[in-house]
Amino acid sequence: MSAASNIYSLLGRLLPERVVPAPSRVHRRRLYTGVGMPAQRAALGESFSLVSLLDEAPDLQAVYADLRDQALNGSVVALNDLGWIWLNGRYWRADPVLAGHLLRMAAVQGSAAAWFNLGQQYYFGKGVEIAYASAAEYYRNAFEAGLDEAAAALGDLYEEEVCDSDTNLWSVDLQRAYEWFLRGAQRGDARCRFEAGYRLLHGHPVPLDSRAGVYWLELAAVAGVTQAAEELALHFNDDGNELRYLFWRDQAISLGSPLALTMKLEDQLRP
Repeated sequence: MSAASNIYSLLGRLLPERVVPAPSRVHRRRLYTGVGMPAQRAALGESFSLVSLLDEAPDLQAVYADLRDQALNGSVVALNDLGWIWLNGRYWRADPVLAGHLLRMAAVQGSAAAWFNLGQQYYFGKGVEIAYASAAEYYRNAFEAGLDEAAAALGDLYEEEVCDSDTNLWSVDLQRAYEWFLRGAQRGDARCRFEAGYRLLHGHPVPLDSRAGVYWLELAAVAGVTQAAEELALHFNDDGNELRYLFWRDQAISLGSPLALTMKLEDQLRP
């Protein structure tokens, strides 16, 4: 029997027929999405996502039954998404142990989102001991499987002063953090482009390189990262480049930046 056959044979025993609703479920609670990510996320220009489906569902049992059927029929996406829901407990009662089983099943079948969610489980200690070394390993697997956002998670992890329960030691490594932000930037992640550009522009922890810093920040700002447009406005204001300052100041305002709006008001008050 193949490994996949073993997995789906086990699934039938793992997945309950019905789920227990979350104790205090609030419909359309859009400000909270929990840790990790579903595989069914809305792409640019699309409206469908698992979160919107669950938020709008009049009958969660029906949604669960459909996801369960998909998982039992071999859908790795559904397997990850069920694990993500049980990890967070937003729509039905959390079961992080079951979530971990489902996520591992999806991960070994190539799901980058499942590797990332396992990283989140160990980073936040959901049903397991917090273990940053394990989280880093899972984030790396997610990145290697194609999830660009995992580079930002690794960059953040290497910038934090934390203690790992596996080794009792986890040291800050700013250079390694930058390297992960740069890898994510090179793969197109907007958050990583901001982080890499910011560090290059300010020369920390890498040698100052304004040209490269501006390059990454501009790519991040075009992708809608407000802080990147703010940094560009501040940089060109200090540099005396009025045209580029005004352009990025107004871009930051269009992205909702209170800082850039304050800058504009101050500009208007100057004689």
